[in-house]
Amino acid sequence: MFGARTVRINCTLASILRSPALAVVAAYLLRMLLFWLSHHNEDFAHPKYETVGMENGLVALSLATGKGFFGPYPGYEAITAVIAPVYPFLSAIGYKIFHLDSFAGVIFCQTMNSAFSAATCWPIHAVGKKVFGEKVGLASAWLWVVLPYAVLYPLEWTWDQSLAALMLALIMWATFGLRDSASTLRWSAYGLLWGFTALVNPTTCILLPFLLGWLAFQRWRSGLPSAALVMRTVFLFVLTLLPWTIRNYYAVNGFVFVKSNFGLEFWLGNNPAVKEVVSPDLHPISSYMERVQLILSGEPNYNQLKQKQAIAFIRSQPRIFLKNLFDRVLDNWAATYDSKVDPWIPLLHLSKVDVWFCSAFSVLSFAGLILALRANFLDSLPLAMSLLLFPIPYYITHTGLRYRHPIDPFMTIFTIYALFRLFSAPQKRVALDESDGATGTAVSLSMGADGVTDRLARSALQR
Repeated sequence: MFGARTVRINCTLASILRSPALAVVAAYLLRMLLFWLSHHNEDFAHPKYETVGMENGLVALSLATGKGFFGPYPGYEAITAVIAPVYPFLSAIGYKIFHLDSFAGVIFCQTMNSAFSAATCWPIHAVGKKVFGEKVGLASAWLWVVLPYAVLYPLEWTWDQSLAALMLALIMWATFGLRDSASTLRWSAYGLLWGFTALVNPTTCILLPFLLGWLAFQRWRSGLPSAALVMRTVFLFVLTLLPWTIRNYYAVNGFVFVKSNFGLEFWLGNNPAVKEVVSPDLHPISSYMERVQLILSGEPNYNQLKQKQAIAFIRSQPRIFLKNLFDRVLDNWAATYDSKVDPWIPLLHLSKVDVWFCSAFSVLSFAGLILALRANFLDSLPLAMSLLLFPIPYYITHTGLRYRHPIDPFMTIFTIYALFRLFSAPQKRVALDESDGATGTAVSLSMGADGVTDRLARSALQR
């Protein structure tokens, strides 16, 4: 009786440990513990670990006071479209709840970010399991629990990167789920999911044509129709974005897809003042002269001017552009620049550690990418192309590990897959050697038996 009960308890405990739900809970508790430590005995007026995200905070505060989507920079009192709308609207809920208390609003955003980051364990497990099996999926979810970037950015930045990582992981999970589905409801939801994600971070849209193409090709191989379903997805994606695009057209006097700031970001990474990756001192949030020019020109005209200036610089200085491009690619995968300018990393004296860790994480993820493509090319392709395509806009503008964060869940999966392959290789060799040894023994026994038979036959003939 007690033995059976013990077995049932052990089975229940094992199923709990194998559940991604436990990883989600553990991830949230870890982030909230570090959140408490970072604010414990803190001087609220002069915090040691200052949270970054002024533009989001100002717009969220403006929304909470009823001014609308307004004023992202100090001294820039105007309707704006410089940031995507979803995260500021979510942040405004916290500012409203806590009666416009700025510090409480930041606390709300950090708590919300921690929840988004913890919830990402779930789609990481699902995608890893779908492509590489249960063990890889579960190990990937647990690596995300303790991954330094997944722990740091929800607390350091009141920005959209944690929500964007969650949404892109959910999109990837939904993509694999639609491969054999003919449900118009699920394809419609897929289009809405893409639209919502674009309003969180429009850079994710670079993956939309590829993932739809991958789905169409996979369904064509299986003899399943896809044209009408793909068109439905695209229609609902556009329909989701249409209200915000119309709002931008009338509010900021120009056609703006989601955000109006591409020209500015392009110019910040491509002008004579760039020394390594970007020229942050020229941003309107830091430069009074640039802020005045923005106010006088308006967002669309200002960004068009900056885009023209960036293109002119690239044409006149192609070698410098290529040098800066190389620096940005290196920074994206090795944190060579980001480790020096990140607000918290130098404060914690971890700049060198950050470079080494980021480099190792990138090398392992690309090793996993190559191994996965060799083992199962088509199923691994959506994850692989996410790593290759998503950073492209940042290579030509300017990089930062928080910009890369939406694809960190897929890097986590590839890293675990590489480690599994690395540690399983010696076991396979041992198994192969044992198999060869057993075969050799069987052959020797067979040869020995044949020899005995031959001797008996010769003896009989001699008689």
